[in-house]
Amino acid sequence: MPQEFDVVCLGGGVAGEAIAGRLRGSGLTLAVVERELVGGECPYWGCVPSKTLLRSGETLAEAGRARSLAASKVEWDLDFPKVSKRVLWMARDLDDTRPAAALEATGAKLIRGAGKVVDLRTVEVEGGQYVATKALVIANGGTAAIPPIPGLDQVEYWTNRQAAIPREHPATLIVLGGGAVGVELAQAFARLGSKVTVIEAGPTFLALEEPEAGMALRPHLEEDGITILLGDAAERVDKG
Repeated sequence: MPQEFDVVCLGGGVAGEAIAGRLRGSGLTLAVVERELVGGECPYWGCVPSKTLLRSGETLAEAGRARSLAASKVEWDLDFPKVSKRVLWMARDLDDTRPAAALEATGAKLIRGAGKVVDLRTVEVEGGQYVATKALVIANGGTAAIPPIPGLDQVEYWTNRQAAIPREHPATLIVLGGGAVGVELAQAFARLGSKVTVIEAGPTFLALEEPEAGMALRPHLEEDGITILLGDAAERVDKG
């Protein structure tokens, strides 16, 4: 039998959490449907782990600058398992126990599973139906866009998720796409010693930002050892 709530929110990321907070004490009932982790992309596969990864590389880059600023000799060996462990720790070890408890503390009902909108008011989750009597909110976030490049489906590739929480250190890395996420991860891995190439099909990278941003940033990325290819789309992927 369908269960009724005043509001049903499809997605327990930052938007779902915000809705739960705003409706707390309002007298309205809320169901939040989440198929992965409460909190969404940012704390587990986005902002938090990627900035932690960047900070690790930044630390090594600053240590390198000490040679010209304050020291005659600076040496280190990359301990990538340490980097990986810290990134995972900052991403809460992919454990949403506390965020889930905080969500439910607002009075919202958390429903685990993949939701499917079956009509304007109803969400179905693993056979159960949840009906929104006042509002159905779609806040299901996004996923990486996989380009239709011949051969790509024949190799094991990373999306931003695997790159943000890396289990291994790649000697070489090709980043398809010169947007903010791709450039951020490219710099992080380059500063950790990977040989990185960014391939952007468009005439500029960071195309969604001000044109000056890409122009100003490019020499710094190249100084980090990153090769940037613009205006040529990847035509094929072959397993090496």
